Amino acid sequence: MKLEFDLSLYLVTDSTMVPAGKTLAETVDQAIQGGVTIVQLREKSADTGDFIATARTVQSITRKARVPLLINDRIDVALAIDADGVHIGQDDMPLSEARRLLGPHKIIGVSVQTCEEAEIAVRGGADYLGIGTCYSTNTKAVKVGPQGPAGIRAVWEHALKVSEPPCKVRAVTIGGVNQYNVAHVLNYACAVNGTCLDGVAIVSAIMTAPDPRLAAQGLQQQINTARQTSGLRPKYDIDHVSQQVAAVFAQSKAGSITPLVQHITNSVVINDCANACLALGGSPIMAADVEEQADLAQVVNALVINIGTLATEQVAGMREAMRHANLHQTPIILDPVAVGATTHRMQVIDEMIRDFGICVIKGNAGEIAALAGSAEMKMRGVDAVGTGFADPVAVVKQVALCHRCVVVMTGVVDYVSDGTNTFAVRNGHKLQSVITGSGCM
Repeated sequence: MKLEFDLSLYLVTDSTMVPAGKTLAETVDQAIQGGVTIVQLREKSADTGDFIATARTVQSITRKARVPLLINDRIDVALAIDADGVHIGQDDMPLSEARRLLGPHKIIGVSVQTCEEAEIAVRGGADYLGIGTCYSTNTKAVKVGPQGPAGIRAVWEHALKVSEPPCKVRAVTIGGVNQYNVAHVLNYACAVNGTCLDGVAIVSAIMTAPDPRLAAQGLQQQINTARQTSGLRPKYDIDHVSQQVAAVFAQSKAGSITPLVQHITNSVVINDCANACLALGGSPIMAADVEEQADLAQVVNALVINIGTLATEQVAGMREAMRHANLHQTPIILDPVAVGATTHRMQVIDEMIRDFGICVIKGNAGEIAALAGSAEMKMRGVDAVGTGFADPVAVVKQVALCHRCVVVMTGVVDYVSDGTNTFAVRNGHKLQSVITGSGCM
């Protein structure tokens, strides 16, 4: 019978990364203590005899902890030590031959980078897929560049489509995943039907850590958080939403909650945003310098990013703030001002959405059109121009589903959607269109 295995926190070893004073065996042992659920031993340059000796040492640790040990590429080493399975790449032994040699009860994983490769592996009977690469990495040479969470999702959704029950395919992603982005990766790569990846494969974030146990614990905490929040959104009715919103404002008015809201915003509205935050019961802090983001992230309750007066040094501060916000599960509100008006703005926003977990995207119709790839509306500077969307509800729902967040599209009628629930809000005022920055507050 095939060993049961948990892909949640998958360690791929690299002995060249082990810090001075530590051994590979110690690193693996401590990582397992911290929550690693499966180990792949990867020793690309080791001679066969040395590889087998190392494998036996590591195996004594994994078996004691009842954690499966897989061997990277080397079927002969896996057979020599009776490992729990292997992981093979596209240039290694064919899956069918590996299965013939190892038998039906060993775990076989396959690295894939494209939908075609995933389909072949699924139909060939792979026990799981390693989909990569997510972000750039120096741990392994790859033929296909980083795909980001969106690219990983595309391959994952295709694998699910061609997978035949009851043998549902399983998968992890690999490449540049760490404690700062793991929750975002798992949430964003979740399939549109709500099926999420089974875990993440980690190399450097654990192998280079001074304390592999603490590194693994931190990653496992982020994974657990992602599992609680990823997938399909529950269905809500308007009364429920109205009650929740009213309750928050009542608490704010009574002074029982005073959220600390960090703004990295444009210079035109910075004072107005601070005053608006105060008026609504919040406590604003306007802080954009790179050097203070790690400290601020420990105390702020929300982060607002607005690219209105875009500047290179400001983007660096924004990205550092977003990185630390993701680590602390602090909600990020992104206002992609004038995205679509210039190539540079589009690139900045695309990279932010790729790299960080966003809770809310708020924009006017032109900005949302740019994110949706729609030609129905355009941007002229910071203003949206066009006759409007034929189906605005469909547009905001599409963008929310694509980016796994809440989308707010402002206008004469505001539309709010999380991909499952979509509401129209009609409480604007005509004077909002004749003052500067009303959409930024």
